[in-house]
Amino acid sequence: MKIIFSDDQDEVKVPKEAVALLKKGLQAVAKLHKLSAETEVSVSLVSDEVIHVLNKDYRGIDRPTDVLSFALDEAEEPQEFGGPNAHLLGDIIISAETAVRQGEEYGHGLNRELVYLGVHSLLHLLGYDHMNKADKAVMRQEEEKALQLIHLSQADLDRSAGKADPDHFAVAVVDAVQEKKTEKPAKMKTEKKTKNGKGKAEKQTKKPAEIEKRKEISTDKPKTEIEKKKVQNKNSKEGGNVMGRKKEKETDKAIQKLYKKALKTRENAYVPFSKFKVGAALLTKSGDIFTGCNVENSSFGLTVCAERVAMFNAAAAGVRPGEITMLLVAADTEDVTSPCGACRQVMAEFEIPVIVMANVRGDMRTVALDELLPFSFKAADFA
Repeated sequence: MKIIFSDDQDEVKVPKEAVALLKKGLQAVAKLHKLSAETEVSVSLVSDEVIHVLNKDYRGIDRPTDVLSFALDEAEEPQEFGGPNAHLLGDIIISAETAVRQGEEYGHGLNRELVYLGVHSLLHLLGYDHMNKADKAVMRQEEEKALQLIHLSQADLDRSAGKADPDHFAVAVVDAVQEKKTEKPAKMKTEKKTKNGKGKAEKQTKKPAEIEKRKEISTDKPKTEIEKKKVQNKNSKEGGNVMGRKKEKETDKAIQKLYKKALKTRENAYVPFSKFKVGAALLTKSGDIFTGCNVENSSFGLTVCAERVAMFNAAAAGVRPGEITMLLVAADTEDVTSPCGACRQVMAEFEIPVIVMANVRGDMRTVALDELLPFSFKAADFA
């Protein structure tokens, strides 16, 4: 399984050991569930502020939680034509600040807490849940199976606490002192005041049995891209029509999936001259996805852009004007990637209403076709 990891927060300096263990835990789940090498999951560490935004926007919960699962392949996966054979499972979003607090509270440190949250969230992406007692028991068993493979299960914790295995757990988990990456005012609070009010940090003394009574993890399934939602939140108004918000969520999910498909297909670009790789993906009304990458030629005028390759792939499969709902294009550009004039005219021919311009860093801008080509012409104009 391919893991795309990013640390998108500045509040906690996360040890390399913690990241390595987190990836091992996820690979343990992949091994147990026989996930293919083409399976891809992204893992992002964020601040309490960012996960708070996602919770409030998608779940109506006005507080940060520890982890969220961003599923990409719920129900039936749309049929894809062209592009690499990749299975995009979804995104795991973990609050580093909350992981620090809970690691201290449960007595096992940040490293093990990150692994647990990652394993728990990946199981959610695979369809496990804890809405009732029976499902919760099954999910806990699956968590323990994965954690046992890397010697970080509850049994390992119990042995460590009971001194039956005094060194093993200490070797597996090497917690570094948590430091701020910046000099910004501290956002996390890992200290509790003593009765004399001097603010000295208290050691947690939870027993292993008490650790088992951990809080339920909030991994209900919002689906969006983190950075995009941060920008949207700044510009959005509170409230809004419920159906409108549902439609927005569905659109966000579609954009995220097209973005990942476009980036994957971009890797196959044939660009011996410019070295400038571009990827594109489009979505039809029937839910099918067609992808394309740019293909250069020694006769430069015969070069074809990624957007047109995607549209021509769709046309070859029988897709006709008015049947494409959205097209996304992405490249390694400073600003978002803007289609050329020829591609804009073909978009007009196929009457694609929504165009998403993006870059590999995740910046995006959604525009209507009329904004790109206000005086376009198409087949209907010659009827």
